[in-house]
Amino acid sequence: MKALMLSHSDGGGGAGRASYRLLEAIGGAGVDVSMQVDFKNSSDPRVLGPRSSNRNLGRRARITIEEIPAYVARFPQPRLFSPGVASAVSARSINTSDADVVNLQWINFGYLSIRQIGAIAKPLTWNMHDMWAFTGGLNYDDDSPDARWREGFPTRQTPGAGQWWDVDRWVWRRKGRHWKRPIHLIASSSWMAALAKSSPLTCDWPVSVIPNPVDTGMYAPGSRETARELLGLPNDASVVTAFFPGDLDDPRKGFDLFVDALHALADKTANSGRAIHIVIAGHTAPTAGADLAGFRTHWLGYLDDSRAIAAYRASDVMVVPSRQDNSPQAATEALACGTPVVAFDVSGLPDFVQHEETGYLATPFDVQGMAHGIDEVLSRDDLRRAMSAAAREHAEQRWSYAAVGTAHAELFARAIDENANR
Repeated sequence: MKALMLSHSDGGGGAGRASYRLLEAIGGAGVDVSMQVDFKNSSDPRVLGPRSSNRNLGRRARITIEEIPAYVARFPQPRLFSPGVASAVSARSINTSDADVVNLQWINFGYLSIRQIGAIAKPLTWNMHDMWAFTGGLNYDDDSPDARWREGFPTRQTPGAGQWWDVDRWVWRRKGRHWKRPIHLIASSSWMAALAKSSPLTCDWPVSVIPNPVDTGMYAPGSRETARELLGLPNDASVVTAFFPGDLDDPRKGFDLFVDALHALADKTANSGRAIHIVIAGHTAPTAGADLAGFRTHWLGYLDDSRAIAAYRASDVMVVPSRQDNSPQAATEALACGTPVVAFDVSGLPDFVQHEETGYLATPFDVQGMAHGIDEVLSRDDLRRAMSAAAREHAEQRWSYAAVGTAHAELFARAIDENANR
C-alpha cells in the first residue's frame, strides 16, 4: 500500500510535529508512505518539499492571498483565519500519482485549497488537527451548542463583531459546494469527533478516533536529578511546569488562568514550608513580571526534544490550563515521561488525562480547583508515584508509534475498499 500525506509542514508548530510523527508511525506499520509539504524542516527523504526555485516567492504570494478575505471583512483575527483560496498542490498531480490513498494533515494557508480538496479522486482521509474541516475559516471556533457553524451559518454575523461581510459563511458555503464526496475524518480526540458529527457539512462522513503518536521510546521516564541539573533546577524543591510556545495572550491556551491558579496555590501553600519553583517552557521571560505569584520562575524558551524531555522528567506536575484544546502534545509527552498532568475537564483533555488516575481534571475554569489539583499531586508522594506509573502505562498502550501506526494502516486499507465499492 502506498500512502501520500499532504501537510503544510513537517515541523515547527504542533500540527507539523504531529504530522511528522504520524509519518514515522505509519511507515513503521509497513505502509510505503511519503509526505509533501510547503515547509520542510527535516532531512527525511520521505518528506518532499517544494520543487520550484521560486518557492519562497510563491509561498509568500499564496499566504498573502489567503490573508486578504479576512482583512477585507475586517475579521478580528485575520492571521487565525484560513479561507482555502490559494493552493500549492493540484488535485490533478495527486490523482495521477501512484498513491493508493491520500491523507491530509494541516493543509491551510495556501497549501491545499477547498476546490482542490474536492477534486481529489483517490481514497481520501483527513487527520483533523483543528476544527477547520467543518467550520468556516477559523482553525478553532466557538464550540458552544449555539455556535453558528452547527447550523451552516444561516444568519449573517452580527455587526458587533466589526464585520460588514460574513466571511465565515462565504468559506463554509464554498466547502459545501466543492466537497461532494465523503472524506474519512480522523480525530485525535473524541471531542473533535463529536464536533465533526454535529456540523451539517460533515455529519454524514465517517469519523474515526485515533490519538496522535508519541515516541514512547524517546519520551520516557528518566532521572529527575540529571534532568534538573541540565536545566539548572534545584533538587530540593517541587517543580510545576507549563508549556506556552505561542502568544501568552492567546485566550485559548489559558496563560491567564494558569497565573490565577498559581496565586490560589500560593495562598494554599503559604504555611507549608514547601519550596515550589515554576517552569515556563517554550517562552522567554516577558519584560515585566518574570516571577509568577511570588514563585521563583524559570523561563526556558524554545526547547528541542532532548531539553523538552528533561523538562518533563524534572517536573513533579505538568499543568495544561487550556480553555479549548484538541490533543495538546505537552500533555501526552508529559504523561509518556511519567509526569502527572493537571488540566481543566474540557475539550479533548479528558481523552488523555484520567481524573485522579494519571492526573487531575478541574472543573472548567475553576482556578481554585486547578490549584487544589496541583497541591494534591505535589503534597502526596504516594499519589504522584501511582499517577506516574499509570500515566506511562496509558501512553504505551494508546500513543506508541506501533499502536497509532497500525490503526492508521488499517483505516487506510478500509478507505481503499470503501472507495472501490462506492
